[in-house]
Amino acid sequence: APAEKRWTIGAADFGNDEPNLTGAVSNRSAPYAWERITAGGVRVSIGGQDLPFTSTSAKPVFASDISGAEWTVAAEVRAGEVVLVLTAPDQSGAGDTVASVTITNPGSGYTTDPTVTFSAPPSGGATATGTATGSRYVDSVTITTVGSGYASVPTVTFSTPPDGGTTATGAAVGSGTVDSVTVGTDGSGYTSVPSVTFGAAPAGGTTATGTAVGPRYVDSVTVGTAGNGYTADPTVTFSGGGGSGAAASAVRQSGVASVTIANRGLHYTTDPTVTFGAAPAGGTTATGTATRRTELANVTMTNRGSGYTAAPTVTFGAPPSGGTRATGTATIGGGLVLHTSFTNRGSGYTTAPSVTFSGGGGSGAAATATLRTSRIEAVTITNPGSGYTSAPSVTFPTSTVTATGTAALQSGVASVTVTNGGSGYTSAPTVTFGAAPGGGTTATGTAALRYGVVSVTVTNGGNGYTSAPTVTFAAAPSGGATAAGTAVLRYGVASVTVTNGGNGYTSAPTVTFAAAPSGGTTAAGTAVLRTGVTSVTVTNGGSGYTAAPTVTFSAPASGTRATGAAKLAEGGYDQYQNLFWARRTLAGKQLLIQIAD
Repeated sequence: APAEKRWTIGAADFGNDEPNLTGAVSNRSAPYAWERITAGGVRVSIGGQDLPFTSTSAKPVFASDISGAEWTVAAEVRAGEVVLVLTAPDQSGAGDTVASVTITNPGSGYTTDPTVTFSAPPSGGATATGTATGSRYVDSVTITTVGSGYASVPTVTFSTPPDGGTTATGAAVGSGTVDSVTVGTDGSGYTSVPSVTFGAAPAGGTTATGTAVGPRYVDSVTVGTAGNGYTADPTVTFSGGGGSGAAASAVRQSGVASVTIANRGLHYTTDPTVTFGAAPAGGTTATGTATRRTELANVTMTNRGSGYTAAPTVTFGAPPSGGTRATGTATIGGGLVLHTSFTNRGSGYTTAPSVTFSGGGGSGAAATATLRTSRIEAVTITNPGSGYTSAPSVTFPTSTVTATGTAALQSGVASVTVTNGGSGYTSAPTVTFGAAPGGGTTATGTAALRYGVVSVTVTNGGNGYTSAPTVTFAAAPSGGATAAGTAVLRYGVASVTVTNGGNGYTSAPTVTFAAAPSGGTTAAGTAVLRTGVTSVTVTNGGSGYTAAPTVTFSAPASGTRATGAAKLAEGGYDQYQNLFWARRTLAGKQLLIQIAD
């Protein structure tokens, strides 16, 4: 069980000179008494209230007040020992005379130092007196010239007051106007000049206005007829439309357009890769994949029938949509259907089709068809390549019967690259391609115009802006891109906010604004001084006050009345009175010190 020490504190434990706890070590200096216990697993309480402490700290910790007591009991750790400290209250008390006045509001507008009045003390006391001391400071700045052309609000500098004073500071408040608009995105698809809207100016300001400027130019050319037979890229010429300067270049098709199968081969078990001859230097070699066709392999007679005097008609079931129905002929002998020959093995079958015989004078013939997927149906061009000046070779993987084919080149105009959109077009110009060589077909195309915003003319810069307003262009038609831009402000000075009025000025300081950029006008202004109370000198502290008196300053002719708070001088109580309080508040309470095993 934990070891415990308990004491009941009685009035007799306190004397006029020093308190004394049974078993405690007396000491005349505050703290007045303590009990030393080895640190570790210690609980200390007085009057049932625990006093927490940190047993590992070498510094005093956790001064804890006992509810209702003027004295303080705390546990501290000193040199590895728990020290229970009983501390007397502050022996210094409030006196009954005014020592000083704290200014809570200096007021403003005073032209002379105001009078100071203290409230009267209780009967028998003497009223305090004092004099106020004022200091002149900058109250505001009157703008005489707003200036112009500033890209940001200029700095404000006040001249220095006489020795002992503090220089005033302030910040200019700008009234911005829109100087220009920087077009970030010119937009596209417009058929007329879009409208421009600026964000509204703050209350009291004027919203800016402007108009967009943007000539039409050629945006693209759509190839209508690619033509064919070109051996070189044809020229592209624009004419009409009211504008000028547009230019473009044609890009000729120079890759593989298709492959014609000459021999479908046989016994391919997977779709083979097709290899094309390499493109000339600087070009790209074409690629492609072959697709096998599903067709009829053979027909097996399951019943040769009888009585046939002529070859019956052979009909195969139809393949799915997109396929080709197989066809064939029957051969008879001795009134029987001997076999069937294919005239077309068909394609696109996913299952073996039915086989029926009709006509020929006999009956009962029947057969079943068998499918195969082993021959080449077609070649799909996955990359036409580029730079070919003649058709490349086409090679299929080797099989029991290897497929063969020939490539055909593209020879028309694939696209047109606009190298200069020109300007000033009011309608789409005519596009003319150079003529194809003999036997070829000349390409055709149509130009598409673009109406983008290149600038904005500010017709009214507005005023009162504190930041650049938004710039909104009318939305482009469907498929186009709406233009965008940002406004650039230029500032004039609307006012100055005094951030520190300074003090000690005997006359209004000069006000200097940072110089405006080239072409602008520098702002100017004059400072307006006010006088406020900085301190009160107590000429007579009075006497008999039991609480700090109120302080009243006379009012200025126009401005704000100063305010302040009086502070009483410090007094003192004797040691006997302190001991009396301790005896009254701690007597009868039990002190517990509990130490863990």
